[in-house]
Amino acid sequence: MPASTRALGTRDTLIFGEPSGHVVKSRLDVRIRPARPRDFVACARLCLASLRDLSRRQGQRPPSFPVRDVLPFLRHALATDPDGFHVAVVEGRIVCYAITILRGKTHFLAQFFGRPGTQSRGVGRQVLTRAFDAPRPPRGTVRCVVASLDLRAQALYTKFGMLPRTILYHVEGKPTESTVRGLELRQVGPTGTSTTRARDLAARFDRPLREARRDVDQRHFLTAVKGSRFFDARAGPKTVGYVVIQGNGAIGPGGVLDPSLSAALMSAAIAKAHEIGMKTVSAWVPGLNEGALTAAFEAGLKIEFLTAWMAARDILQLESYLPSGGVLF
Repeated sequence: MPASTRALGTRDTLIFGEPSGHVVKSRLDVRIRPARPRDFVACARLCLASLRDLSRRQGQRPPSFPVRDVLPFLRHALATDPDGFHVAVVEGRIVCYAITILRGKTHFLAQFFGRPGTQSRGVGRQVLTRAFDAPRPPRGTVRCVVASLDLRAQALYTKFGMLPRTILYHVEGKPTESTVRGLELRQVGPTGTSTTRARDLAARFDRPLREARRDVDQRHFLTAVKGSRFFDARAGPKTVGYVVIQGNGAIGPGGVLDPSLSAALMSAAIAKAHEIGMKTVSAWVPGLNEGALTAAFEAGLKIEFLTAWMAARDILQLESYLPSGGVLF
């Protein structure tokens, strides 16, 4: 049934949109509403289709991963930030969705995808507005995103006040032994389990580095991928940081307060992944984190692709921080 004939709830928005310019396209009757659990599979398929379309337009190899890999994050987002998860529906079909994650005064755009063929028609801006406004962020909250280099997305994000601050490098390769000495990693808690001690330790560093304590996300990092582990980073008897090594070889989140230890943390994490039997490792490294980037290259990791870190102003201590990835940072 067309959206225009449906009864709208108090949190739904009906949009009549059409493209500007000389190209005439059919009128869109769009309903924006909060996401529901039954939307997860449709959103995951839309995510994959949109990423493949972007890769095709940029002349890159399209991604190939099962839809089920996206589902744990969608469940996490709806459980922890339901007001930030919205979908746009046309004739009963989800054509766009956006997810924002609010932690303290950092409002992170975690996912934003539109169905190929409906992009550049004003739908995305409406969904994005709802995803940022509905959570009612406190005054002084900073919007931010890990953005693809897609020109349309870049232009839209700037209209929402987010400007480029640095490049993020996604690096990947076979783990090797440590190339930079100085830090020892000790596992905290059982594999696949988030303990109170681990969350408290992470908070000691997340507050200054990530500007928020985020226990719900730390639980997710340890449980979303089987075999994930949390490590205390030590220089002698002193704890100087932490890092998570996920069961798929992804390194992060993690960080140290002293930027001069960033190289040692990355090197120790790569070596620990090698020790526990990971076949490959990967990480998202901010361009401002010179130490981690240098250590990754010295260990033989290669750049797989680039993204942009965009924010309304300079936030977070990226010279000392290793993000978890592009959806929770």
